[in-house]
Amino acid sequence: MSELLVYRNGELVPDSQAAISIHDGGFLLGDSVYEAVRTFRFVPFHLEPHLDRLWRSLTYARIDPGMRRQDLHEAVMLTLEANRPLLEDDVWLYIYITRGRFVNNVQYYLPATAEERRPTVIIFCRPLPFAAFARGYEHGVHAVIPPSRHLPPQCLDPKLKTGSRMHLVLAEFEARMVDPEAWSLILDIHGNLTENKSGNVFLVKDGALYTPAADGILAGITRATVLELAGRLGIPAYERTLQAYHALTADEAFFTSTGYCIMPITRINKVVIGDGRPGLITRRLLKAWGETVGVDLMEQARRHLR
Repeated sequence: MSELLVYRNGELVPDSQAAISIHDGGFLLGDSVYEAVRTFRFVPFHLEPHLDRLWRSLTYARIDPGMRRQDLHEAVMLTLEANRPLLEDDVWLYIYITRGRFVNNVQYYLPATAEERRPTVIIFCRPLPFAAFARGYEHGVHAVIPPSRHLPPQCLDPKLKTGSRMHLVLAEFEARMVDPEAWSLILDIHGNLTENKSGNVFLVKDGALYTPAADGILAGITRATVLELAGRLGIPAYERTLQAYHALTADEAFFTSTGYCIMPITRINKVVIGDGRPGLITRRLLKAWGETVGVDLMEQARRHLR
């Protein structure tokens, strides 16, 4: 085997052959839900909470996955184990489920047969970009607030983790028009902080953590883990409405997401945050995370620098 394997509707196929139909609703309309899980020492981290959220997304989107949750859990582990001989370090594990393909153009417009309702289930591994993580852990990243705004919950509830993410992609490109290496920090239509394309945001002020309230964001599993770690470390943490003002005047700031876990922010809109280096509380949380999973996140990432 020379390439990674992909789980596609019950079978493992080489990555180069893991195609879906051009008539699939996931391709045509972004009609899909997904989860991204990362491993530590090749063990999926918080797989059950990710599957919990996936099932909530499936329920909300009215997508029948065509398999039991336990079957999907086993499919994830099967995919990871099948690829293990080719994996040099920890990976992302992606799970995508689409409503399936159009058959005679009836999927969305007329009653469909069981075959016409058959979903598409895809599971695959991808290497984590550790070198980029290492540079971010060391120097922090530049967050830029783009002109695009987050979709209001009345249009598409952000608690639904869906493949329809064009608004987030556009926000990311807008941020990179300011700085090619910038990360977006997106506001809602009222000017409040929300999240970025794939992560949540935290601010530190006077020794306390602040993060946007969960009603207008995808309240990430990594976000919840950081709040739990803060409790263990005795760091006060609050969920509340925040604006750009709070971000620009923060002592520290960081993003949280599945892949990198905690990523320091050292500039926002070109304004230096704190002393321009990853802050003390950010570094304490990174260290505590590593102790929890038995992996030094910064050292793991540094090994991939060339």
